[in-house]
Amino acid sequence: MIAIRESQRALFSIHDVMPRTMDDVGELLGLCRGHGVDKVTLLVVPGCKWQSADLRQLLTWQAMGCELAGHGWGHRCQSIRGLKHRLHSFLLSRDVAEHLSLDERGIVRLMSDCAQWFSCNGLGCPELYVPPAWAFGRVRHAMLTELPFSMIETLSGVRSIRQSRQQLLPLLGFEADTWARESALRSFNSLNRKAANLSKKPVRVAIHPQDHRLRLSQQLNETLGHPWKPVSYRQMMVDGTN
Repeated sequence: MIAIRESQRALFSIHDVMPRTMDDVGELLGLCRGHGVDKVTLLVVPGCKWQSADLRQLLTWQAMGCELAGHGWGHRCQSIRGLKHRLHSFLLSRDVAEHLSLDERGIVRLMSDCAQWFSCNGLGCPELYVPPAWAFGRVRHAMLTELPFSMIETLSGVRSIRQSRQQLLPLLGFEADTWARESALRSFNSLNRKAANLSKKPVRVAIHPQDHRLRLSQQLNETLGHPWKPVSYRQMMVDGTN
């Protein structure tokens, strides 16, 4: 495992927050806080069967300091469209990159519905939007400025909609449920740790609900145990990466 210098800034996120993952998310938040990680962004999937108790839990986590972010709508593709989407599905996303099954108008409508769900449930509109599997698709910038989100995260980094600029940020992931995914993620994380050491940019630490039980659970624990300087996405955009 390649070491990263102390006090390296890091953005922590827990993906796929939905009713059926709430228990796992709670465990991961406890794990993060046990390692001193006190700034975590929760990526919430609105288009699920949310119950009152689930919404109250989101409000509780929000009150504890967690930022909420939009994360698609249903987290499932309507269909696989074209060669690019088929390759993306096979190599990375399986059936969750729902943006890639939509045209520009469909993507904008999905994002608008996502933002409205938060507002309608008393959670406030998130600043950050993260498409499932970080697969955003093609949307003109002019269309994005009509949406309430101010940041979009993709595989390569975080894009400021208002400032129309992209910050390339290293990413670490741990969703390894097969040997092939474990091998690919070990290589991916190693490359991104090297990139982090060569820059002063924040490292994105992306956690999925089952990661603490999967094949890279030890690497996840070691990563959380590093003496990071946790920052929020909002603060990162205010401060910049330098």
